[in-house]
Amino acid sequence: MVSALRVGIVGTGFAGEGHAAAYGRLPGVEVTALWNRTRSRAESLAVKLGSANVMVFDEWQELVRNGGCDVISIATAPMLRSAPFLEALDSGCHVLVEKPMSIGVPEARIMANAAEDAETVTACSFNWRYAPAYQTAIKAIRSGQLGAIRDVRTEWFARIGQDFFSEDDWRARMDVSNGGLGEGLSHDFDKARFLTGKEFAGLVSKVTPVYIKQDDFLVEGGRALLLAELSDGVLGQFGLCVTAGEDLWRLLIVGDEGSLRIPDPGTIVVRQRHDDDEPVELEIAAVDRLGPGADLMQHTWNRLVEDFVNAVRDDDRRHERHKDLPSLSDGLRTEEIIEAARRSSDERQWATVGS
Repeated sequence: MVSALRVGIVGTGFAGEGHAAAYGRLPGVEVTALWNRTRSRAESLAVKLGSANVMVFDEWQELVRNGGCDVISIATAPMLRSAPFLEALDSGCHVLVEKPMSIGVPEARIMANAAEDAETVTACSFNWRYAPAYQTAIKAIRSGQLGAIRDVRTEWFARIGQDFFSEDDWRARMDVSNGGLGEGLSHDFDKARFLTGKEFAGLVSKVTPVYIKQDDFLVEGGRALLLAELSDGVLGQFGLCVTAGEDLWRLLIVGDEGSLRIPDPGTIVVRQRHDDDEPVELEIAAVDRLGPGADLMQHTWNRLVEDFVNAVRDDDRRHERHKDLPSLSDGLRTEEIIEAARRSSDERQWATVGS
């Protein structure tokens, strides 16, 4: 059992700062090493952390090999996640890697296989699993409130301004991050698998770019519509549109005994069942609720990082005690869905997932 954990953050942008804040709130955990491609960004985070023990490294390899870290969080751009991940495993570190964990299935498969063979704990940062409504929904589903799952649908109109892309322009590019599929729909694919317990078998899709003329930028893969068949005959529908208009993110799961509707990004869940006279808003457990003034995104990172750290301390390499914690295999499955969606759109035909 690990009693005190030293954490290194590789990549100190938006996600890296979120990881650092999540580690910083946990007892017996300290962020001690930082690296970013632009050193000044890492130095800025070091100042925010306010600890004399934080070292800023010029090379990520030096941080992994000589930083004295027990845990490495990788929050770089997707094209620079595989190499630090594999290096950190070789150095005997526990590793949390942001999603999408790579830029393609071959690379993701190497990472997932390495994680399977590792003697340390690994996880992939599908943090929206830990939003209050999704934690409430998974408990309702596991307790049988919906019966057998029949259908899952997500819809996301993402009102994202130019600043989201101008600071890290790789987010909008299909060649290095899968664009809107990697930065957006990957979360919905993971939530569908997480909540239904089903795997994607095949899909048909249309994926196109979006040009936001008000801010003069192009998001590759910024519009996507997918119809999917999951295991056990479950059907799925997934939509994404980066927009200058309304911001909307909702999810519906239908079972043979009822349905769950999540009408916002993760704080409300409404159940309708044969024995409900009216739709019922399910109570969110105290442990899952947002605190006063809390940021929803940071809340999800806080909960995921806490689960990851507990898995490290429990030596729970297979996530047997921490079942919600996303694995590298979950990351690989999502990469396979994205690859099938791109292939289906290009070839204008049904694509098998994982083929």
